[in-house]
Amino acid sequence: MLAPLLFSLLPCLLIGNILILTSLSAPEGRLPLYSIPSSSATPCSSALRQSLFGIRGGGFFGFGKRSKHSGSGGDDDGSTPKRFPALSEEEIEEKLNVPIFGITDLNGNGVILSDGGNHVFHFFFSRHMAEAASKAVAAANVGAPELKVSTFHLGKCWFRLITNSGSKMFKLQKCGNDSGKETTKPIHFRLVPNMKDLMGARILTGLKPGDIENLKNAVETPNPEKALSIIHKANTQAGGFTAPFDQVPVFAIAQMRVRRKDENGNPSGEAMLPMHLSTKTMTQTWNEFIQHSPQFHDADATLQLVELHNLVKMMQADSDFDFRNVVFITPSYDQDSKTKDQTSDEDDSDDDGGGGDNGMKAPDSHYDEISVESFVSYSDHALAGVQT
Repeated sequence: MLAPLLFSLLPCLLIGNILILTSLSAPEGRLPLYSIPSSSATPCSSALRQSLFGIRGGGFFGFGKRSKHSGSGGDDDGSTPKRFPALSEEEIEEKLNVPIFGITDLNGNGVILSDGGNHVFHFFFSRHMAEAASKAVAAANVGAPELKVSTFHLGKCWFRLITNSGSKMFKLQKCGNDSGKETTKPIHFRLVPNMKDLMGARILTGLKPGDIENLKNAVETPNPEKALSIIHKANTQAGGFTAPFDQVPVFAIAQMRVRRKDENGNPSGEAMLPMHLSTKTMTQTWNEFIQHSPQFHDADATLQLVELHNLVKMMQADSDFDFRNVVFITPSYDQDSKTKDQTSDEDDSDDDGGGGDNGMKAPDSHYDEISVESFVSYSDHALAGVQT
């Protein structure tokens, strides 16, 4: 099964930091729950595969056999691949229907952090990371206004704020001791991914084909020292995801498709390729997928990884893969709902600072070293219309 193998083969996915992930209900208007179609699905098109970092082979996933349902790899079985038009900004905005979280004052005005001369607003994919950062900022800035964590719509923020990060000037009104003072500054809007998934993506880009088989053997033996040696080597040779922000990993399994549920709970509509911002969500969806599609139980699955900014650029261009047939799944670390009495064996794999079993400790955040400036935008209304 993918869930235990993925997290044991890659202890990097068990890496945590001091921020423990908790639950959150996604904003209204989020994508409904999805069911898994029983029909076989074809892998992504060749153009998509060329743009994605992929790991192919039963050795990594432990399936051992090549699927007989390999498909042609495209959306058209003809000799000339069918081309699909680029998605509009409105279509991309709708696709990016995912909650992100930012630090604001009680009125919902964005709190701008000063970092090395830059003025920054952080969007977190994990609500608890945002809450921990908010507490650290408040503790380090006694004169700061009372803060809270507000929920934003990733799609609505993308073209209005994120793509203009650091380049667009915002006329702002300062709060605090200099309340009412006006200033104009460029604001950097940073996306902060879940640290566990970021480190996992970093390790994946550093693994070579031989490393994958060696890592599998080291875990099955078990040989923790050898496994960690392979992971540390991959970390130093990582080909991407080396920055703590603005490098957001998106995971997909090429063979997997999902369908939207109708009002009666039955699958309906087009089969969609699920895009995951959380490896935990991906494993949960894959396990459900192979339950409904047992022909893929021994499949030679293809794990695909792409950075979110690059994926959006791909959506904005003509392609032989129709990006209208992808759906972003709300990360499970924001969906889990547990009471104080509930526990899980996976708790150690969350961001608790210990790094999980045989994990590596992720770098501590330094929000307590950043000064806070609370601004109210009154000319561009930067955050208006993007909160949920």
